[in-house]
Amino acid sequence: MAPEFIVGFATGQKVEAMRSVEMWKRSGFPSWTMRHGFFANMGGFVVQPLDSRPFPVNSKQLHYLVTRDYTPYPLVSGKDIWDKSKQDGFQKLLTLVQTGWFVLQVLGRAIQHLPVTTLELTTFSFVFCTFASYYQWSNKPLDVESPIIIRLQKSTAEILIEAGNMPGANKPYSHTPLDFIDNQSPSWLTEIQPHLHFKLGPRERPLPRFTNDKFPVIGASTHTHLLFVVILAYCCLHFIAWNFSFPTRVERILWRVGCITIVATTFIFLLCETYQDGHRLGRWQRWYKKLFPSNPVHLARVDTMEKKRREMEFIPFWEIVVMSPVTFVYTLARAYIVVEVFVSLRSLPSGAFDSVQWSSFIPHF
Repeated sequence: MAPEFIVGFATGQKVEAMRSVEMWKRSGFPSWTMRHGFFANMGGFVVQPLDSRPFPVNSKQLHYLVTRDYTPYPLVSGKDIWDKSKQDGFQKLLTLVQTGWFVLQVLGRAIQHLPVTTLELTTFSFVFCTFASYYQWSNKPLDVESPIIIRLQKSTAEILIEAGNMPGANKPYSHTPLDFIDNQSPSWLTEIQPHLHFKLGPRERPLPRFTNDKFPVIGASTHTHLLFVVILAYCCLHFIAWNFSFPTRVERILWRVGCITIVATTFIFLLCETYQDGHRLGRWQRWYKKLFPSNPVHLARVDTMEKKRREMEFIPFWEIVVMSPVTFVYTLARAYIVVEVFVSLRSLPSGAFDSVQWSSFIPHF
């Protein structure tokens, strides 16, 4: 339905794994790799305190425990982590070969001026996003069932007491007792469900596993630009069918409106997220200080305002108000395109049943 969101999740998870590598290397642990980052952030490491049930920790939380001598650095290599993965190299290669052959079929039809159906075009766009997701998840273990247990040398209560006045250390937690280090925000469980006034997901606390509903924070990086290009290219691929043969004129007009709508709403979403992401990461604050460095009183006021913004909800109310109708309109346009892909099969041009003549691509002398 929306493969571009899968690419977004994959890109965000890769960026967070890269941040974890940088964080561990700064602390003197160069053996921490991308595989460690992916594995930790998906809940692969589970700590067992002295006084409570075990719970998962991500890269930041494990880094906090190791650098404060609550537990030694886990002597697990990237090869050991990859050995836990259920990912089959042959199966992955077979999938890439099959999708690659489909891409060649579509390109061959276009070169020989054979009609391409909206179903083929939409599948082509899905394959495009699949390749991007495969690339971003190339170092992520797949379907790991048994985590690595790390036994702590102190109780949870001692860790929280020694955390002192760290923000959130003396407040009730949402996921695990180490939420004051990283509370796994933003996520469906903590940011979206409260506004909808219903509860789903694991009820026990601390969580026995990390939920798969976290929205990764990408920030400003090369991967952000790559994600923007991929999403925009995916949306624009639908414009190729602008002059395709549709069963009726109304369906063609609706397809065009749907294409324009998904591109426009994608731009609005990216603009809103870029603006809010600047406040989450303090980007606007740093830029303001560079542009206006001569007024210390005003800079202090800006620092206070930005601090309050970051202490508020990760997804503010204004963004929910703006994005709710945008998401609704996008969903309608996307749903129509998906439905039309199959409805238009009732009336296809005769050339749609012709096969690509591959022999014509072989030079004849």
